[in-house]
Amino acid sequence: MKNYPFILFVILNLNITSNSQSLTIERASAFIESMITDSDSLGAFVLQEELEISKRLSITYDGVKTKFLISYEIPQQVIKEIKEESLKYTLSIEKIDGEFSILNFKTDNFKTKYYFKNGFLISPPYFFSKGWKKIESEHFIFYVSEPELFNQYSVNQLEDFVKNIFSVLKFTDEEKKTIQKEKLIYILCKDENEIEKLTGYKARGMGNLAYDYVITTYNCHYHEVLHILLNFKLKSLPLYTHPFFQEGFAVAFGGRGGYEPGIILNLGKFLEQSEFLNKNQLLNADEYKSYDVSMSYPLSGLYNLFLIQELGIDSYLKLYLKYSSGNVTGSVINPADLPEETKWNNFVSSFTNDGEIGINFGNPSHQGKNEDFKTLIENSTLTLKENEEFYLLETIGNILITANDKQENYHSKLFNEFYPDKNYNGEKYLIKVNDSEAAIYNIYTNNLIANYVSGFSIDMKPVPKENGYYKFLMNQIIFDEKETEWILKIQD
Repeated sequence: MKNYPFILFVILNLNITSNSQSLTIERASAFIESMITDSDSLGAFVLQEELEISKRLSITYDGVKTKFLISYEIPQQVIKEIKEESLKYTLSIEKIDGEFSILNFKTDNFKTKYYFKNGFLISPPYFFSKGWKKIESEHFIFYVSEPELFNQYSVNQLEDFVKNIFSVLKFTDEEKKTIQKEKLIYILCKDENEIEKLTGYKARGMGNLAYDYVITTYNCHYHEVLHILLNFKLKSLPLYTHPFFQEGFAVAFGGRGGYEPGIILNLGKFLEQSEFLNKNQLLNADEYKSYDVSMSYPLSGLYNLFLIQELGIDSYLKLYLKYSSGNVTGSVINPADLPEETKWNNFVSSFTNDGEIGINFGNPSHQGKNEDFKTLIENSTLTLKENEEFYLLETIGNILITANDKQENYHSKLFNEFYPDKNYNGEKYLIKVNDSEAAIYNIYTNNLIANYVSGFSIDMKPVPKENGYYKFLMNQIIFDEKETEWILKIQD
């Protein structure tokens, strides 16, 4: 192996113990040389435990030899210049906490860090999540930064979600057993700054393809779980997929971080019907990326739901793979591969879901079979009525709902965002309402689960208000329990 020149080592000792097996100068140099030459021996530098995690779901990507280095590679242009000896690099080693070391790689225009345990490469998530609380369920292992921000209810919701997706993707019994045995690894960070440490990106949540991790600040980040499950179903696939399909599928069944699917799909319907955005504008991958994700994701999510219902999951997955490759830049979806436009238009016009809050009281679809509502609660601040399908709520303002399944020692980040000066007392739902919006949040998951926004409706109607009371309909299926298990109070 050729040794490239201009290498400088600086070793910093920080709390190193005498009996630790630390990263040596020779091993660090050999690791970088192996990366530069794309050596087959790179796997020998990886901690065996981490290598097994990277391989546990048997997901492979076309042309990728070292899956464990996805997103951690030295850029090809930097490698090219090093090989041409037109660029030098420096290495420095920080030895931390006995068994851990950080290898700093730096050139004039690029720098990165690699983490080691006892001289073996580990991922940043492994390094930064050490000591976090570990929770195990049937299909998940959770690593939680601040346990008081998580709860058993969210674990159960994620488990139910995975079992539903098993059905959507037609998982075989063997595939189900693999997920049950090997687990989906869900790393829950307290904030965006913590995610940046683990991933290098300041984000609210993302998937890690190198190790098939979900790394997120959301208690129930269904969207990112879906990316991992779909890749597992496909087993071997190109590294990139046209975002119209990749993000569209994850939105169709998983919504977005903090938003249940119905919320995002309703927005997709509005965008299409209002002609604010047309799905044909998203068929070019480059054009797709030019739109804000708050628009491109909802519409592609709705269209992918339509595709799966129209084609069936097997044909859909073939289409998904057809538009996957090592580079999707410039990729354009051929309209001939898609169903005829009239079917799509019919789907959009008839689409409805449980995430809608109703304000059209004369609409039979919002009334249920029985137009007569029975009064359940009535006082000076609110009135709650029900029929077979809906609750009819009249309220002077926001409402907090406490249910019987209180989550012990749980503190809601969402509640603290809305009410930083108030104490959280275990409430489950928050209903927020004003002239332009009615919204229902599940405070256990911190997700928006139903809403009506006048600005995202075709007729732009405000939330109805009579004699100082806001009035709207809520599908009972939005909630886990009947109102007999609730305690409601007005929240300023």
